[in-house]
Amino acid sequence: MSTFSWSTALKIAWREARSSTYKFLFVIFAVGIGVGSLTGVRGFSRAFHDMLLGQARTLMAADLSLRVFTLPTPEQDATMNDLAKQTVQRTWITETLTMASAGAEKPPMLVSVKAVDPKVYPFYGEIRLDPPASLSTALTADTIAVSDDILLRLGLKTGDSLLLGGKEFRIIGQVTFEPDRMLGSLNVGPRVMMTRTGLERTGLMLPGSRAAERFLFKLVPGSPGIAEVRSRLNKAFPEALIADYRETHPIITRGLNTATTFLSLVSLITLIVGAIGVATAMHAHIQQRLDSIAIMKCLGARSSQIVRIYLIQTAALGLAGGVLGVTLGTAVQQIFPQFLARYFQLEPTVSWDLITAGQGIGIALLATLLFTVPPLLGIRKIRPNLILRREMAEIKRGWRARLLESRASIVAGAAIVIGISGVAMSFATGTRNDIWKTGAYFGGALVVSLSVLSGIAWLMLRGLRMASRRQLPTSIRHGIANLYRPGNHAQSVLVALGIGVMFTLTVYLVERGVIAQMNRNAPPGMPNVFLIDITPQQRSAVVDLLKQQKGVEGSIELIGTTAAKLLEADGVDIQRKAARGWARWLRAPRSVTSAADMSGKVDVLRGNWWSSSKPPASPEICMGEQVAKILNVNPGSTTRWSISGKELTARVACIYNIDSIHLASRVEFIFSSGALDGFPVIFYGALRAQPSAVPALQQSLYQHYPTVTVVNMADVLQTFQGVVDQIAMVIRFISMFAILAGAIILSSSVAGTRFRRMREVVILKTLGATRWRVSRIFSVEFLILGAVAGTMGALLANGFSNLLLKRLLDAQTTILIVPSLLAIVATALIANAAGWMASFRILGQKPLEILREE
Repeated sequence: MSTFSWSTALKIAWREARSSTYKFLFVIFAVGIGVGSLTGVRGFSRAFHDMLLGQARTLMAADLSLRVFTLPTPEQDATMNDLAKQTVQRTWITETLTMASAGAEKPPMLVSVKAVDPKVYPFYGEIRLDPPASLSTALTADTIAVSDDILLRLGLKTGDSLLLGGKEFRIIGQVTFEPDRMLGSLNVGPRVMMTRTGLERTGLMLPGSRAAERFLFKLVPGSPGIAEVRSRLNKAFPEALIADYRETHPIITRGLNTATTFLSLVSLITLIVGAIGVATAMHAHIQQRLDSIAIMKCLGARSSQIVRIYLIQTAALGLAGGVLGVTLGTAVQQIFPQFLARYFQLEPTVSWDLITAGQGIGIALLATLLFTVPPLLGIRKIRPNLILRREMAEIKRGWRARLLESRASIVAGAAIVIGISGVAMSFATGTRNDIWKTGAYFGGALVVSLSVLSGIAWLMLRGLRMASRRQLPTSIRHGIANLYRPGNHAQSVLVALGIGVMFTLTVYLVERGVIAQMNRNAPPGMPNVFLIDITPQQRSAVVDLLKQQKGVEGSIELIGTTAAKLLEADGVDIQRKAARGWARWLRAPRSVTSAADMSGKVDVLRGNWWSSSKPPASPEICMGEQVAKILNVNPGSTTRWSISGKELTARVACIYNIDSIHLASRVEFIFSSGALDGFPVIFYGALRAQPSAVPALQQSLYQHYPTVTVVNMADVLQTFQGVVDQIAMVIRFISMFAILAGAIILSSSVAGTRFRRMREVVILKTLGATRWRVSRIFSVEFLILGAVAGTMGALLANGFSNLLLKRLLDAQTTILIVPSLLAIVATALIANAAGWMASFRILGQKPLEILREE
């Protein structure tokens, strides 16, 4: 044994592995499933990112794009005109919402309008129409191109007419390809493309109307460099979102990175399930090799030398699983474009990515080695006299002695958590603090989840053992007893399957909970119809018309707003103020309003509301509690604003709070009466109507005021549900891999106990049991394992989903019985199928063959 080298360990490891090929094959599949989902997600992300970078000009239809939500000021126009004099070409795109009608017999519908100059747009790529036509010649002031959903929902065809803003437009065809679709602000829902002249003809764009304005720039030989152009635009448009062809679009990239991180962590959970399977299989394998290990120690082998054998086997399993997973990841990578087909018409090229493949194989090796450390450390406790004393009764040692012996395992457990947290950190994006938080949260969640699942599994198995002592049918008692067969590892199987069920069902329950909350009847007075772009001249007439409509409940709320940009708060420049999340939008123009009297819906927390009978001599402002906290202002503070190119200073009079039911809660800043006089004001309305009365209300309002946009919350909910369903489908697709990995681990456990099961089958047959009775015993065992795992996952999924709904989404909690029962039944059937996949050959064993071996 003094010459026990790594090559010797490799030979022994290979010989032992050949005798356990059937069992180890399932373990390789389990690891491969985890690596496959991980490399599929990350490989697609890299390919998509490369596509964004390689086709940046086509995706933005220009060399550089600039997006704002207000019309440019004269100074900003001057900057763009100066660039035009230096041969920097530009085109202007406006995106807004409006109502479209196909005639009096059909209710109008909300559509997304995109106004372009077809003679110039797009600079790169092309707009494809069906029937085929050139956009530059087909799109005129009287024609439009539409998306297929408009044709389907309104029953129209090419050549028919559509009313927008009360003006008639002829449909020239369906837009089948729009390269910069994803870079717009209104990407979901029916789409209408028209000329800028056509948009002016509709009369939709009024001073103060809310719309997204995009300016596309193209550089030609002799133009300034892209860096110079961008720098000049950044100075002129400090609040704009600017992107150029040298980079991917920031909004898409940010969303892609976030989605990749989340799905990578879900895939890592699947890989952890596979690593648990490796550890379980290795533990069972070592238990079966106790005699060989004891003999080698008798011959002088040290524990460290023997560990080499099983370390090589573990590395080989991780490597084989990693290679299989990388191959599977290529197939997974090809599925993802189907999820994005609705939003992207450009697909990334699926290719073999060496970086992603190396990362997947490396993580597979790391995870399997980390989780196999505890069973490998157990080799040190095997004593040579084990063979001679095996039949002697085991002396149960005290908990202190067991705890001292477990110190190495505790350290190994800490190493596992640290290692997995490090892998999770490698997936995270953002600041260093964000990356550390991701690792800490994932590691903590892993420890808590595995501990809770292990505890529940132990309790349920103990409960089953107690239940088996009662008078139960023979098949059920035998099936329950099989859960305690040596080497069965029922607890590990339950944890592995439970993780997959818990995660998959949690995603479904949260998705259903959010949709149910939005579908649920709103509180009394909660608006379900919103009106956009009401001019001051239309205000009174629109209110009178709405009062005449049937089904309108309660009062009609109108609020006049204008776009204002906050420059300073107490002398602090807002652009320099650190803000995260939605607070960053305070740097962009915001909708503000003015009011005289304080209504009963406003709850003043600090300060005093101004007097309506004696308005303040200089402008004052009241602001919402959350905004005041972000800006760190109090009554008496001063704010400086820019409105329509003019600056305005206003003193903070009060801090207030408004319930979310009223329309005023959508505006964070309320100026004193008269402070906004002379500025362009657009009114927005809100009302509650019976759902059946909304189509007639839309039709009547469109006939009288076609430029007023009506937003029916039922349509918004339908759009929102479509997006949520798409996101949830992707998450469920990835999380299903965890269930598959758990089923494979069950098959591995069955394969690991194959010889014991064969001996059991032979004895039962010798005692007169038929093949049907034996198969029932096995089916009961597998069904119980699956049902218990499904119950564990369903209970935890309901708990986690309700916690998320209550704490994060402020939605109503509930226990969904039917989905939980379906999950339990489905898991039981999956477990039964997986169990029989690994043991169907056992029933064919002849008693004489096995008994002769004894």
